[in-house]
Amino acid sequence: MNMGDARDVYIVDFRRTAFSRSRPKEPEKDVFNSIRMDEALGALISDMVRRNSIDPLDIGDVITGCALQAGENWLYGGRHPIFLAQLPPEVPGMAIDRACSSSMNAASIGYMEILTGNSELVLAGGIEHMTHVPMADNPHIEPNYKLLLRPEYLRYQMNIGYSMGLTAEKLAEVSGISKDDMDQWSLRSHQLAAKSLAEGWFRGEIMPIEVEYQGRKTVVDSDQSIRPDTTIDQIRNLPPAFKPDGVITAGNSSPLNAGASLLMLASGRMVEKYSLKPMAKIKSIGWAGVEPYIMGKGPVPASRKALERAGLRVDDIDFWEINEAFAVVTLYAIRELGIEPERVNVHGGAIAIGHPLGATGARITGTLARILKERKGKYGVATLCVGGGQGYSVVLEAVE
Repeated sequence: MNMGDARDVYIVDFRRTAFSRSRPKEPEKDVFNSIRMDEALGALISDMVRRNSIDPLDIGDVITGCALQAGENWLYGGRHPIFLAQLPPEVPGMAIDRACSSSMNAASIGYMEILTGNSELVLAGGIEHMTHVPMADNPHIEPNYKLLLRPEYLRYQMNIGYSMGLTAEKLAEVSGISKDDMDQWSLRSHQLAAKSLAEGWFRGEIMPIEVEYQGRKTVVDSDQSIRPDTTIDQIRNLPPAFKPDGVITAGNSSPLNAGASLLMLASGRMVEKYSLKPMAKIKSIGWAGVEPYIMGKGPVPASRKALERAGLRVDDIDFWEINEAFAVVTLYAIRELGIEPERVNVHGGAIAIGHPLGATGARITGTLARILKERKGKYGVATLCVGGGQGYSVVLEAVE
C-alpha cells in the first residue's frame, strides 16, 4: 500500500467498551458500577497494543480526554491509563478536557503531533463514569457564581449555559425545530442502533469486559441504553425534563452513561513498519466557539471550518456522525449545513447508544472510519456540540 504524503495521519485501530446506563442515585443498577473507567481504558490500551503487535516504546503519546476529571476520573496528568495498561514508564501521556469533545480533541492533538513529526504513533481516547462522577449534585464541581450574578457577565447567560438541557431548550426555541421532529429523530436513533445491534455490527468495535453485577460475574459486550422496543408514543408521552413547559425530554436527549473509547493513530512509516491496516486518514480538524446558552449550535461553525481547511463542501461528504447530545442539536446541524438526513448517524446515535461525555468523540470518529470502509464512502465528518458553547469536528478520508 502506498502511504502517500509523509505527513499523512492514519486511524489504524478503534476499540471501545460498551456504554452502560449510568444511574448516579441508584449505582447498583449500573452494570459498570463495580469498575472504574481508567481501568477500562487501561484494558483497551493493553488489548490494542497486543492485537497490533506494537512495541510500546514506539508510542509517542497516550492522550486521554475526560470532561469531569474529579474523584476517580482524576487521571494524574494522563498517567493512570498508562500504568493500568502496564506500559513501560517511558511512555508519556496527558489528560485533556474540552467537555463533550475531549476524546476528539485528544485525537486531534495526536494528529498534530504526528503531522509535525513529534510522534509517529499515538493512542488517543477518553473516559467518563457518570454514575461515580456525576454532572449534577457533584460536590467536587463548583460553578463560578460570579458568572451568574455580576452584571458584566450576564451576557453569557450562564443561568442557562450551566444546564445542558436548558441550552437545548433555547436552541429549540430559536431554531423553531418542533418536538415532534425531535421525537421522530430519537425513534430513528433507537431503531437504527437496535438493527445494528441485532446484526452484530457493534461487535466490530466493542471489547467485551467482565464486571461484577448483582452479585455475580458477567461480561458486558453491548450498549445498555439501546431500546429495540421503543415506540413513538412512548417517546412523545415523556414529560419535559428541564422546565415545566419545555420540549426537551428524556426521550429526545442522550442518557447518562459510563464508557471508554480508544483510537490508534499512526504515520505512514509506522503503518509500513507494523503492516497496519489503515481505517481512514484524518483530512482536517476544526473547532469553534458559540454562545454558551445555545451550545448546540457548535457543530455548525466547527464543521464549516474543518470543511474549509479540507477544501471540501457539504455535498462532498458521504457520511456524518453528529453527536446526539439532544435530537435538536443534530437536526439543527442537518438543517443549517444542508445535509441529507439519510447520511447522518446511519447506525444510530447517542440518544440510543449513549454519551459518556469524554469517550464520545473517539467513539463517533472510530465509528465513522468503520462506516467509510464498510460503505465505500470517500469523505466523512464527525462532530459534537460542547458544553460551555463550543463545537469540534474532524474530516476523515477513506484509504484506498
